[in-house]
Amino acid sequence: MTMLQTLLVDDEPLASRRLATTLRTIEGVEVIGSTTSARRAVDMIGRLRPDLVFLDIAMPALDGFEVIGRLAETAQPAIVFVTAYDTHAVAAFAADAVDYLLKPVAPDRLRAAIDKARYWLQARRTPMIERQRPHVGEDSLWVHRHQEFARVPIEQIIWLQAQGDYVRIHGENGGGLLRSPLSALEAKLDPDLFVRVHRSAICRRSAVTGLRRRVTGALEMSLTTGEWIPVGRSYSNGLRALLRRLRIDATREADAFPHPEWLS
Repeated sequence: MTMLQTLLVDDEPLASRRLATTLRTIEGVEVIGSTTSARRAVDMIGRLRPDLVFLDIAMPALDGFEVIGRLAETAQPAIVFVTAYDTHAVAAFAADAVDYLLKPVAPDRLRAAIDKARYWLQARRTPMIERQRPHVGEDSLWVHRHQEFARVPIEQIIWLQAQGDYVRIHGENGGGLLRSPLSALEAKLDPDLFVRVHRSAICRRSAVTGLRRRVTGALEMSLTTGEWIPVGRSYSNGLRALLRRLRIDATREADAFPHPEWLS
């Protein structure tokens, strides 16, 4: 197993120490440094070239997004945001973050984030000739998983998540990464089976189990996997159609779904 050289960036020393303690229990991870200064973090990332950075968002002088913006293209590690706030998740994934963790971080959630970072790093290191292979077959997607390409039947796909230049496929029996714009895949998926719900997410219609509005006013959709996916207002037409289908097919409990006016 390749050792992940890891840097911790958090203006709360106690939070960094807790994270470092948990990381020591996870095989294949080496903490090579930590800092409470966002400005110093930019320099350390350039010098140490870590594979993975656990990065806080709300920090003095620079926030986590500004740290990423100051990194040279040649020093772009996998970024996992670790924060006490749940209001920056959409912006985090738009910045090509590998994952978004809320404090205090549970050990199993941390392990999952490290697995995602390994996938992200492996996909980035994939030779360009492999990246240019056809991704979409008549009934499947070919994705990069660990050290191999794997076939994911379209009928098993739950949702697709844009991550920078890649799309992460979430399937019933596992998924993987492929290098493609999300819009290119959307054009090849059956609109009767899939719906675009956000600029960074496409979901299988039959996997949607509910909707809710957060305190901030943002909408989320729940899936059969238990995950909550952000909903973008600009995709209201497709969502209205889906809501109408749900209201027709469901029982009286369908009244619990948010009113379509929320999407206007």
